Amino acid sequence: MSSPKQAKSLQAFGLAVAVEIALVAGVALILASSATIHAAHTEPVLLTLVADETPPEKPAEPKPETKPLPVKVVTKTVAPKVPTPPTPVTTQITPPEAAVESDVQTAFAEPAPAKAAPPIPAPSTGKVDPNAEYAAQVHAAVQAAYYYPPAAAAMHFSGRVRVEFQLRDGHVVEPRVLKSCGIALFDKAALQAVQSAHYPEPPTALRGEDLHYQIWVELSTR
Repeated sequence: MSSPKQAKSLQAFGLAVAVEIALVAGVALILASSATIHAAHTEPVLLTLVADETPPEKPAEPKPETKPLPVKVVTKTVAPKVPTPPTPVTTQITPPEAAVESDVQTAFAEPAPAKAAPPIPAPSTGKVDPNAEYAAQVHAAVQAAYYYPPAAAAMHFSGRVRVEFQLRDGHVVEPRVLKSCGIALFDKAALQAVQSAHYPEPPTALRGEDLHYQIWVELSTR
């Protein structure tokens, strides 16, 4: 028969065994959990790559080059100029006057002989204007009386002087130069010829009249 002391020993032994079993079970549980966690970490993960179905953007189409517009050349047609015909020059010829006023006589210069006065024309059978005939004689008398100035002989100057004077019965009144030759020496010589000329007797119709003359005196060496 067992004693109370033995019973207590058995009870303690059984408790110790129970504790040990509990410890072993706890360790086994911990190990099992660790293995599960490790397995969970080491299990491969499958990744599925899904291709992007978005279509790629089309490259931008190149813009067409803008060509410059051709420049339109405008050709201007110029009409040729028609030359204007020159305006004809009309030369008015004044016919010689048949008669002049009785108190005014004008004689125009004509080249006269160098040394001697021309002879008085013989009367013709036709009708002759006494005024024009006497004016020609007066002009010839003045030209014959002209004397080239000796002081100007070396100049060999030629020209003419237009003089004006009145004549009454062969006497000169108020002679003067109307148009100078440009040299005073020759102007004076022309006036001297007017004053020293030997004038013919005027015709009966002109006697006692104050006759007015404008004539050219030709200047030339003798």
